[in-house]
Amino acid sequence: MTRTGRDSTASDTLSLATSAGHSEPGVAGKPELVDQLKALLGGTTEGLVLVDSRGEVVRANRAFHDISGYPQQETAGKRLEDLEVFDQTTATEMARRFSAVLCGQQPGPLETPATGKTGQPLNLQLLFSAWRRAGRIAGVVVSVKEVSSIKKMKSLQRDEERFRNLVETTSDWVWETDGKGVYTYVSPRVADVLGYQPHEVVGKSHLDFMPLEDARQSNGKVTAIMASGEPFRFILMKKLHKNGHPVFLETSGTPFFGDDGDIRGYRGIHRDVTERRKAMDEVQRTYHKLESTVESVIQAMALTVEKRDHYTAGHQQRVKQLGCAIAKEMQLSDERVQVVRVAGLLHDLGKIFVPVEILTKPGHLSETEFAIIRTHPQSAYDVLGGIEFPWPIAQVVFQHHERMNGSGYPEGLQGAEITSEARILAVADAVEAMTFHRAYCPALGLDAALKEIVRQKEALYDAKVVEACLNVFLDRGFAWA
Repeated sequence: MTRTGRDSTASDTLSLATSAGHSEPGVAGKPELVDQLKALLGGTTEGLVLVDSRGEVVRANRAFHDISGYPQQETAGKRLEDLEVFDQTTATEMARRFSAVLCGQQPGPLETPATGKTGQPLNLQLLFSAWRRAGRIAGVVVSVKEVSSIKKMKSLQRDEERFRNLVETTSDWVWETDGKGVYTYVSPRVADVLGYQPHEVVGKSHLDFMPLEDARQSNGKVTAIMASGEPFRFILMKKLHKNGHPVFLETSGTPFFGDDGDIRGYRGIHRDVTERRKAMDEVQRTYHKLESTVESVIQAMALTVEKRDHYTAGHQQRVKQLGCAIAKEMQLSDERVQVVRVAGLLHDLGKIFVPVEILTKPGHLSETEFAIIRTHPQSAYDVLGGIEFPWPIAQVVFQHHERMNGSGYPEGLQGAEITSEARILAVADAVEAMTFHRAYCPALGLDAALKEIVRQKEALYDAKVVEACLNVFLDRGFAWA
């Protein structure tokens, strides 16, 4: 229907209803028609105002009173432009358009800001058309629309459309749940991720798509999250695809609340990280395989040394065990304990370059023979320095015969110049050497070994390491395996 047709209908309707209200001939005798017209006027959300040729309001429908806030008794008989709804500029423009309509013209719509009776801001669209009676223009029909809500609704519709387009095109699965974790909305992306259509997921709990064991473990965590009302990020979940294969999802969500402030549920995204998880698992498998290979090489190198000297068989293993126990007692990090472990296994690697007859010679060594023995830290460093360990293994092995007062070898380092791990190995090496039998030196026993390191602490050995070693034996009950 055209605007002219609509305006004409509004004019005719108000004209008939007004005539009915004044008991004019032709209408008073048709009460059914009057009731119908009143129902139409009362049911519309568009304000309708009938203004006579003098510019005074004859009648207005309920919608106009709802929009403006002015009741019937405050508008009847008043000039519409004189109401406090409109400012002076708008009132002047309205008067001009009234005159145009009374002269038989059809002015265009007027959109103007206004103010309701209670002070609320309005944005009104006014349409002006002729009110005809008996073929003559008797006044003006003004149609009033509150367009702010219309614009807001259109804006919301545009925002909703943009949001829907974003949700439906993103690679993530967008979801909403109620406070119990039951899906109330899922985006179409769920079909690509899990193989289910949205209607197959809505109304079900996220636990329904998990393997039984995962669902059992996750139930308490999810309940705690829902109860906390706090956002969460990057929680890894395992779900099952419709065809049965596992799907790993990285989940983030944020709560939303009702007008009463109570939590209503969560909204968030599920991101499919299955391929990334597979890649990470493959990296872990490769790492563990490499770690196992490196460990085997380390053990083989340690065994090579011990095979050349049956007196020192097991020596490196025992030094490793005691060194790790001391490091843990000193509360070193796991990484530093690992340094002590590997360096303990390899600390005598350089002895493979020492003639076996010197290694196994009973009794005291000559000055020349002892000088050859002293080369083993450097020989080990030369070998280990070419291996890309993730820790300073070569450096620790190189320093394990250094002493706190500088009397050690090969460089005569002292105090803080010696790494902590090398100081630990120095004590572990000394205690093991005095406790077990050697070709060139009979065993003194553990008690004598502990008394000796106590006597030489600060001079030869780090005092903190000595105290930790005593604690390991006397308080922790350490025993070599």
